[in-house]
Amino acid sequence: MMSKKFLEECARFAETAAGAASRELLSVIAASDEDLNIESKKDGSLVSDADYASQKVIASALAPLSIPILSEEASIPNYDERKGWEYYWLVDPLDGTESFLDNRSGFAVNIALCDKTGPILGVVADPLTNTIYKGVTSIGFSISQLNGANARTINLSSSTSASKPYTLVTSWMENAPISKLCPPWIKSTDVIVRPVSGSLKFCEIAMGKAEIHSRTGPYMEWDCAAGDAILRSVGIDVFDINTHRRIEYNSEDLRVNGLYTSRV
Repeated sequence: MMSKKFLEECARFAETAAGAASRELLSVIAASDEDLNIESKKDGSLVSDADYASQKVIASALAPLSIPILSEEASIPNYDERKGWEYYWLVDPLDGTESFLDNRSGFAVNIALCDKTGPILGVVADPLTNTIYKGVTSIGFSISQLNGANARTINLSSSTSASKPYTLVTSWMENAPISKLCPPWIKSTDVIVRPVSGSLKFCEIAMGKAEIHSRTGPYMEWDCAAGDAILRSVGIDVFDINTHRRIEYNSEDLRVNGLYTSRV
């Protein structure tokens, strides 16, 4: 079991890595007059030089800890090799590439540390608002600025009061009816839906700005691991929308086929 001291050290490294990656992304935006190479992946999603630049910065920042990294923009080790890992990083160096390329808010940097139970540490950095959200199991949830200043701990829990109508945040591309998106114990008539980009949906739940997050479309594990860890740090679980069980990680295909989470 990872000691609290080492977990805190990992959290510092993850926060530093996310901050450095965020500044790298902002520098790309600032140099908007330069051509940015953009490609389409096999699944139709976009990847750019910015994704790879962020990946390079994060890998370098995390390297001293010698913990394996699973990242969207790096080669994925064979399942037979990684299934035995005790600890590993799950990284999305640029969550919301299309938002980034369209100069829209909503893109982020996601870094999670996982053990065999799932994410135990999560950092989501929002470069455009100069914000880093961090959640660590048994330690808690905090918000700080990218430069490390003005860190503050947020004392929220799953029992934080909420009133109807509940706000459900989901993807801009979600087209399922509200009845499908609601957790089993919540009536669709008690819910209003608001679209939010990327992993920032999890952060809104953690802060109490929304009560429910749900999506029916597939995710990759690096899309939700950091947000999942943040929610776990305040006592909120994330469930598979089909099995109603806690999301499992380091699967063979690294896919999450829909999810929901709620603070009510």
